[in-house]
Amino acid sequence: MILALLLATQTVAVLEFRDKVPREQRIDAAYLSDQVRSAVKELLPSAKVITRENMLVLLEASGKKLEECEGECEVDTGRRIGADLVVSGELLRFGSQYKLNMKLHDTRSGELISGTVASGATADELDSRLRAAVGKLLSPLMQNEFPDRRAEAQKVEENQGIRPALSAHAVLGFGTLSGDSRLIGLTLTETRGSESALTLGLGADAGVRLGRPFSLGLFVDYAGVQTQTSVNALVYGLCGRFYFGQAALALGAGLSHLGTNIAGPGAMAAFDYVIYAPVALHTQALYAHESDVGGLFNGANSVFSFAAGVSAFY
Repeated sequence: MILALLLATQTVAVLEFRDKVPREQRIDAAYLSDQVRSAVKELLPSAKVITRENMLVLLEASGKKLEECEGECEVDTGRRIGADLVVSGELLRFGSQYKLNMKLHDTRSGELISGTVASGATADELDSRLRAAVGKLLSPLMQNEFPDRRAEAQKVEENQGIRPALSAHAVLGFGTLSGDSRLIGLTLTETRGSESALTLGLGADAGVRLGRPFSLGLFVDYAGVQTQTSVNALVYGLCGRFYFGQAALALGAGLSHLGTNIAGPGAMAAFDYVIYAPVALHTQALYAHESDVGGLFNGANSVFSFAAGVSAFY
């Protein structure tokens, strides 16, 4: 039923509010009706709101007078003037407060969709609180309009051009170090070995987002492998990030250092899943290799780490 009310061509009628305030305390009820019409048009811009003048003309054409439309006649009045929705209500004095009791009906089924009360000790106070009350009255309709607006916003975002893309993370996991005696303390007669240890890592990347699903930029990652010699691996280079709803996959490649002046190849792969924007769960695999003067891929020392932690990205 609610979905049926969300057609772009829906017509809303705001009937004149019945004035039940004692004569000596009366305020202008017709003014309040006009203010509600203006608020309805502002909150539901796609709706057609019938003016008081048109409503009088339509009622006269159907053989009715406005003052005759009370009680259960409200829904029928809405049907007579071609409205999909009808707002009706009554103004009264209760204790020290003015009360405007409003109801929203579907004219096709006669169903009561919502109701609310605006109140104030004075006419000015009632007037200042009227728009918020109308928003509450229309909230069942507006809540169902928001998904369409979010979809439109998402479409606009997808069509946007270059925007910043930033990410930072901290991780904890395990790393494996393999190499010669310079790094892992082997005896002089040994040439290779491997060792696993706790890994602590930090990293960040920055680039540009090319539309919604992809960003391209630079990354830097640090992994401290806590072996006997506490090897520090630094990897940096180019990375691309692919976005899938709440998740993102990053892939990077570049150079690495293992605490020496000789660089080697390095690579990174990471996965993020947003749990509460901008905070995400972060998992990462990192590879660093030490080359020697014989070539980029020569050399015996390398680090591989796998770790998990938290990240924040935009």
